[in-house]
Amino acid sequence: MLSSPVWRGTPTLAFCAGLVCGGALTATVLVVAGSLLRAPLPDAGRWAVVAAALVAVLLRESGVWSFRLPENRRLVPDTVFRLGRHLGPLQFGIEMGTGVRTYLPSGLPYVAAVAVAFTAPVPAALCAGAGFGIGRALMTTANLRYGADSAWDGEWRAHGRELRFLTGAAFVVPLAALAVTASSGTP
Repeated sequence: MLSSPVWRGTPTLAFCAGLVCGGALTATVLVVAGSLLRAPLPDAGRWAVVAAALVAVLLRESGVWSFRLPENRRLVPDTVFRLGRHLGPLQFGIEMGTGVRTYLPSGLPYVAAVAVAFTAPVPAALCAGAGFGIGRALMTTANLRYGADSAWDGEWRAHGRELRFLTGAAFVVPLAALAVTASSGTP
């Protein structure tokens, strides 16, 4: 499907915009629901929940602990393209950008969801959601531009261990910086 002509030109932009909108929508829901969850907890308790989620997912990502995370194990259906060359990819992007309509290749977005729900103010939540959408857009765009249809996937599998380590580190370092900044009272 990614090699389809629908992904060339403006529809690609509509798809990517949909990914960002979908991520921001999910972040909005998380921060609203999280406001109820975090209300009775002190700051240390909120960060303890985030740390527990992070440790569990990192153990899962490294293969030490095996458990399934909740996900909709279906792809977004082709029927979204009934809306036309521009609105179809936009809807497809929104549905993928929410993260609840299709596969997630890593458990790290679940940690981000917990962090948003338990610690993020609205602007930070929207940035996290947009970042999720941008990450998905970059991954899709890189896959499209990489070469043969399955070449990207083959490279990803061949370097999976290193990539899991790098993406984990790229996630942990800023999250730790946020936690330290929050605990020290620095804005």
